[in-house]
Amino acid sequence: MHWFHLELDFMRKPAAEMTTGFAARPGVARRRKSSRLRKIAGGGMLVVLSILFWLIMYQNMPDNLNDMQFKPFSTQGAPDRFIKICMILISSIVIVSRWSQARQLAKALNPGLIAMVVLIPLSALWSIDPNATLLRFVTLSAIVLLCYAICLAGWDGQRFRQVAVPPVLFLLVISLVIGAMYPDRIIERGTDISQNNSWHGFTQSKNQFGMMASVVAILCVHGLLTPGVRKIWYLFGTGVALLCLALSRSSTSLLATMLGIAFIVSVTRVAVIRNRYSTHVTIAITALVLLYELVIMNLLPGVNTLLAPVMSLTGKDTTFSNRSVIWELIKEHIRGARLLGTGYGAYWTGPVPSSPSYVFMYVMYFYPTESHNGYLETVNDLGFVGLFCLLAFLFFYVRQALQLMRFDLNQAAMYLALLFQQMMANLSESEWFSRSLVCAILTLGAFCLSRDLLAHRQQARSGMGAATRPVPAPARPSVPAPRRRAWR
Repeated sequence: MHWFHLELDFMRKPAAEMTTGFAARPGVARRRKSSRLRKIAGGGMLVVLSILFWLIMYQNMPDNLNDMQFKPFSTQGAPDRFIKICMILISSIVIVSRWSQARQLAKALNPGLIAMVVLIPLSALWSIDPNATLLRFVTLSAIVLLCYAICLAGWDGQRFRQVAVPPVLFLLVISLVIGAMYPDRIIERGTDISQNNSWHGFTQSKNQFGMMASVVAILCVHGLLTPGVRKIWYLFGTGVALLCLALSRSSTSLLATMLGIAFIVSVTRVAVIRNRYSTHVTIAITALVLLYELVIMNLLPGVNTLLAPVMSLTGKDTTFSNRSVIWELIKEHIRGARLLGTGYGAYWTGPVPSSPSYVFMYVMYFYPTESHNGYLETVNDLGFVGLFCLLAFLFFYVRQALQLMRFDLNQAAMYLALLFQQMMANLSESEWFSRSLVCAILTLGAFCLSRDLLAHRQQARSGMGAATRPVPAPARPSVPAPRRRAWR
């Protein structure tokens, strides 16, 4: 009978209690082991993807500096194609292996970014040079897929700075070392006010050098203001970036850096703005930069009045170092294809007579290689449809950053400061979807912003579900009723 009662008690036990012993422990161990394996696999994937991101930096480095060979090996021709194929294949493998997470992230991506990635290859249908359009799209697609895969190889809130800062900071340090050893190799050739004694570093021009220094300065200052991180590396990066920024003598990069750092400090450290006006400041800066773009392009009157403060800071005139001549010739070309443009990357194919951009050799006696204005470059390549997609990208980027502010104000300030820096830089340079290292950093920032927002939303939903899930009341132990005494 005693054995029979034990068997009945065992049968009455709930399933949760029955599995806590010999059945649940192996399952928990297997789950922990698979979790560790996923983390190790994600770390290995991230290392490989980070190496590919470093190769983007190496591809954008010039083969020689002022006619002297400095690059260990050239990436022109077959090596360049091999690197792009590796980027596409490895990134695709990571995306397919994390297909469930990739689908979730795809739903949270910036719609403007998706529209641009779709419109660019379609422009080959009406491009004046379809081969050039498709070749440039392959490079851009490799960058986009790589940034997509980086956000899927595990996730860390500091992922963006961990991937973006080291290669650019390394390039700045190498530029300073070469400048100390061979100063005549990293100085711009020219005597005008914008090129005299300015450094181009280990980049193609002083403006690229200044933009890279600007990006590192903003991200490192943000790291210094972020609690819980090691400050020594960000302090070193800030000093190197500010020194390179001063040596580049790039006025646009200097203004962009001032704007980005001022925004980060005001939103994260000024209590009044942080608590009440962070959204207002974000919208105001976005509108102000776009207003200046309309004024610079002479689409709105009052150019001399609005640009006077900028000119007093930079010491330049309202032609922005004769860039207005380039803009006028580009606008003349745009009139022939206002709606859809002449194809992504099909205009600047080189100083050859068959290219419509060869007109600059007759007018200015040199080849600019770009429109020196990212917004105008977009209209020239993709028409006003492309400009609408670009504005949609900016709108949804700001919108997602404002939504992230509800969860993490510090991270949202970093993403917005990077965007403002790029909006300012594109007033005088063409960097929107340009396949450069700076463009790759902004693309990675757009993906990381969407991934960060998705992670916070999932965490909020899981926490809310746990908080609102009804908890069953504990069963009351059955207490036998007290026996009454019989009256005697």
